Amino acid sequence: MLALNWKGILKVIGSLEIVVGLLMLSVPFIDILTFKPITLSFLLTSIILLGIGYYLQRLEAQEIGLLEGIITTSIAWPLITLEASIPLMVSLKISFVDAWFESISGFTGTGFTVLTGIDYMKPSIVTWRSIMQWSGELGVVVFAMVLFPYFYRLGASAYGIERPIKIDASFYMTARRLIRIYLVLTIAGIIAYVYSGMNFYEAFNHVLTTIATGGMSTYDAGYQVIFDRAPLTYVPVLIFMFLGGMNFVLLDKLLRGELGSIWRSEEFKTYLYSMSLLVVFTILSYIFVDKAGYLYSIIAGTFNLVSAMTTTGFSIGSISELSTTTKLILIASMYFGGMVFSTAGGIKSFRLLIICKKIKHSAVATLIGGKAEKAMRIDGSFIDESEVSQALLFALVHILAIFTGAVFITVYGYSFVDALFEATSAAGCVGLSAGVISSISPLGVKLTIMALMLLGRIEYIQLYLVLGFIAGRKIVKVLK
Repeated sequence: MLALNWKGILKVIGSLEIVVGLLMLSVPFIDILTFKPITLSFLLTSIILLGIGYYLQRLEAQEIGLLEGIITTSIAWPLITLEASIPLMVSLKISFVDAWFESISGFTGTGFTVLTGIDYMKPSIVTWRSIMQWSGELGVVVFAMVLFPYFYRLGASAYGIERPIKIDASFYMTARRLIRIYLVLTIAGIIAYVYSGMNFYEAFNHVLTTIATGGMSTYDAGYQVIFDRAPLTYVPVLIFMFLGGMNFVLLDKLLRGELGSIWRSEEFKTYLYSMSLLVVFTILSYIFVDKAGYLYSIIAGTFNLVSAMTTTGFSIGSISELSTTTKLILIASMYFGGMVFSTAGGIKSFRLLIICKKIKHSAVATLIGGKAEKAMRIDGSFIDESEVSQALLFALVHILAIFTGAVFITVYGYSFVDALFEATSAAGCVGLSAGVISSISPLGVKLTIMALMLLGRIEYIQLYLVLGFIAGRKIVKVLK
C-alpha cells in the first residue's frame, strides 16, 4: 500500500489558501478606493479561505516528497480556480461553468474570456482578473514560499514542480528574487504604459497581464481599443511581451546589466531567431495571402506573432478573419512558446533547441556512419539522453493534447483549423481566439478548453500521474 503524507499535502494547500484569500481582499480594497459598494462575495470568500488556510497550516506535518508535490500541485490548481469562481459567479450573476472558465483562464494566464460588458464592470472585478493572471503565472507557491517560513522545509517539492530552476542559493531566496524581478518589471511597465498614452487604470491592468503573458484586458475588444486611441503604446507593450517570454535567469541578468551573458545563451538565441523568422513569415502572409497593406502587415503581423509566441494573447485586428496560412503560422508560434522558467507556455525554446540539436546529431551520425559524437552540449553543459527523451515526450504529449482537443471542438461544427488554433491557444495558455470561444460557445467546447488550459499550465503533470498509476504502482513508488 502506497502511504502518502496527507498532512503535509493539506498543510501546503492551506498555505496556498491563505495566499488566495489575501489576494481576494484586493477586490473590496479597490471598491473602497473607487467609492463603489463592497463586493461582499469576495470579502466573505476571502475570510472563509483565510480561516481554512489558518486551520490547515497549523497541522504538524513532515516534509512532502516528489510524489506528494505532484499530487499537491494537481489538487491545488483545480481547487484554487474552483474557489475563485464562486465569488465571481455570485458578483457577476453568471453560470458556474462560465465563472470557473474565467478563473481557470485567469490563474493559468491564458486570457480567454466568456464575459461581456467588461467595459462597464466595477474596476475591482476587472482588476481581479488581472491579479489572477499576475499571481497565477508567477505561481501562488512562489508567494507562499516567501510568506510562510515553514514552507521552504515542508513544500519545497511543490515549489520545485512549479519553478524547478534556482537563481539563488535556495528555493526560498529564488522565490524572493523572482518576486523582486516581477515587481521591478511591473513598476517599469506601468510607467512606460502611462507615458505612452494609457491612463493609470489601463496601465496597471495591462501591465499585470503583459508581464504575466496573460492577455486579459479592461475592454471587451481587448488591447485594440487602446491601440486605436494611443498607438504609441504599441512599443512598450511589444517590449514587455518579449520580456515576459524570457527566462527569469536571463531577466535577472538583464536587471544586473549582464547583457553579454544573455547574448551567450543558446536558448535566448533560439527564442530570438525563431521569433524573428516567424515574424517575417507572418508579415509576408499578411501581405500576399491576406492582401493587407504593407504598413498594417508589419505592425499587426509583428505584434500578433510576438503575442502568440510569448503566449500573451493581445491582438491587433481580427484573428478570426485571417487566412488559414496566417493562422497556421500563429499556431506554430503558440506551439513553440517562450523560454523555460518564464511565464510563457508552449513547448518552450529550450526543448525546441534540444530537439533541433538531436535532429542535427542524428543526421550527421547517419551521414558519417554513426561515428559522430553522441554527447550534446547547451551553453557548455552536457545534455544527456534522458533530457532529450523528456523534451521529445513533452513535445509529443503537447501536440497529442492539442489534436485531441481540436477533434472534440470540431464535433460542434467548427472548422478544423479554427479548432486547432483554439486548442493550441488553450494548451499553450495563450488566449488568442479564432472566434470559437465566447459567452455562447457550446458547453462541450468550454469544458475542452478548460481541461487544456489546466493541463498546459503545469505541463501535463496530472496526466503523467494518472498514467503512472495505470502503468503500475511500482513506477509511482520511484517518485517517493
